[in-house]
Amino acid sequence: MEIFNYWPLFVIFIIAWIVPLTLSWLEVSKVPSVIVEIVMGVIVGPYVLGLIEPSPLMDFLAGTGFLFLIFLSGLEIDVPKMISSLPQGRIKMIDILSNSLLVALFIYFGSLLLSIPMAWLISQFADIDLMFYILLFPTVALSITVPILKSEGELTRKFGQIMLMEGAIATIMSIILISVYSGVLKNGFQVELLLFTVIFAVFILTYVVGRRLIKVRTFQKVLYTLEHAASQIRVRGTVALLLFFVLIAYLIDTELAMGAFFAGVLLSLFINKERSALIFKLDGMSYGFFIPIFFIMVGVQLDVSALSQFGESIPFVLTLVLGFFVTQVLPALILIKVFGLKKALAGGVLLTARMGLTIAAAQIGLSLQVITAADNAAIVAAAIFTSLLSPLAYKIFSREEDLYYSIYIFGGSKASLLLAERIKMHDIPCVTIVQNKAIIPDFEQKNLKIWAVDELNTSVFEKLDIRTPDLVIMLTESKKLNQELALHVKNVLNHSKIILRKQSASHELVETESDLKLIDIDELLASHVEDMIMRPETLASLSESFGMYRIEEIHLTKKDLHRKMVMEVAFPPSGSLVVLRRADEVFIPHGNTHLLLGDTLTVIGNSTALTEFRNILE
Repeated sequence: MEIFNYWPLFVIFIIAWIVPLTLSWLEVSKVPSVIVEIVMGVIVGPYVLGLIEPSPLMDFLAGTGFLFLIFLSGLEIDVPKMISSLPQGRIKMIDILSNSLLVALFIYFGSLLLSIPMAWLISQFADIDLMFYILLFPTVALSITVPILKSEGELTRKFGQIMLMEGAIATIMSIILISVYSGVLKNGFQVELLLFTVIFAVFILTYVVGRRLIKVRTFQKVLYTLEHAASQIRVRGTVALLLFFVLIAYLIDTELAMGAFFAGVLLSLFINKERSALIFKLDGMSYGFFIPIFFIMVGVQLDVSALSQFGESIPFVLTLVLGFFVTQVLPALILIKVFGLKKALAGGVLLTARMGLTIAAAQIGLSLQVITAADNAAIVAAAIFTSLLSPLAYKIFSREEDLYYSIYIFGGSKASLLLAERIKMHDIPCVTIVQNKAIIPDFEQKNLKIWAVDELNTSVFEKLDIRTPDLVIMLTESKKLNQELALHVKNVLNHSKIILRKQSASHELVETESDLKLIDIDELLASHVEDMIMRPETLASLSESFGMYRIEEIHLTKKDLHRKMVMEVAFPPSGSLVVLRRADEVFIPHGNTHLLLGDTLTVIGNSTALTEFRNILE
């Protein structure tokens, strides 16, 4: 049996273990650990201490870590939510701002357009290949942005989704465009250059097959049985899916990262990312083993000696850095209307980070002889500089978040109080503008955001920063005031995302605009009275203690509950099991209903009961 040298791997994991511990102990929050890991890789690499030398085995592990990082990036994208929010018909500015994909596309194509004047500017004092630099500027380092967004808890939020989508679009488009351009320079235009479209066809075909396969009851039962056994069948299947798409990318001679990304997106369509134990296992395997190897080996493999060649080209390096920032920050300013100036700047500077793809593109340019060795060294230096500066700037801009609200409720009534309480449960920033001083203690008792005014009229809007995607709700007890405020928002502020009480069938604000919605009080009252007649006990229970009760879906993952009957499980008495979903079947569970691993149970209860449900079932 061949004996491998485990010394490089040992050094790498000592670094990977010590770096986050040290940063946490020193409370250094502005420096991302991935940047420190890269710097440590340079230090232990062949150009400084010489503790680690690049080797085929370590290169393989580092490459695998990069593929897992891109795979997890694709897995984070919420495709159904993205598709459902796409506008129908004519696209308006509010549609762009409300959809993460459209915002990301705007930022990418804005970056691509700005690359043209920046490349032209460089060409005025340097002999460059204009098209190569136009394609170089929009490249984004997902390997830098994703770990930072994940550590900040932003990946599942709208801001993180936009950053992730823009990085993914920039990565895929850059890979495609640079591959096509390099192919044209090498051999002229050939049909083989369009082979990258094969991966899209494979994606669709695999999705269709997967949808059919998960409907097979035998297959589902086997998955549930083996998920937590020694076979870890879901993890093995996930790795097989990743390698399948990577192999497809290899066979069509395109970047392997494209295959890894599409594998992650495909898997995201089949799992519940909030509840799936598979996510935790993949995170543990990827961030615990493969990904740290990738980041540290980036530093180990960095040719520091090449940086000595740009001594006389400092203006060129600074211009490149300026170009990276300008082409990324300016398009990101569209986020001001959604997140405010500081957050928009934070997003722009974070996307400016350049590392793997930019350096790889420079290597392609060097091999095609469209750039010189000095140009390559300058691009590498600019990429390192932005990768160090951008995360630091992001930390500074995002440290103090701008105070903003996504929902504005006008009117200090009981309805406003209940609505604000419900919105708080969904973790949506909301403020209620209150004139009735008597109800303020009720808001404060529930820790709800309020703004007390002496008189509620149109002048209050002068002190509010209502952005395009924000929702404005009129719930004052005055019909005339509701209408006056709504008209001001609609006609003076040109804002159409309004909800207000419908006054009559001939209400003058009733129009065909989809964003303006009306609440029919008579219809709601009739529905509530119907519930009082037909479902009095249920309504009374929920009405008496609404603030404590919520509905939640929980996936059954406890192996010891498999095949048990509902009556055999000690569910919390303060909650109820309402619905059970198994594959495509939905039914009401009874005492003799058998539970199976993978079932989705809809439960209702207060926060304590829901916690008990999760402890029992997960």
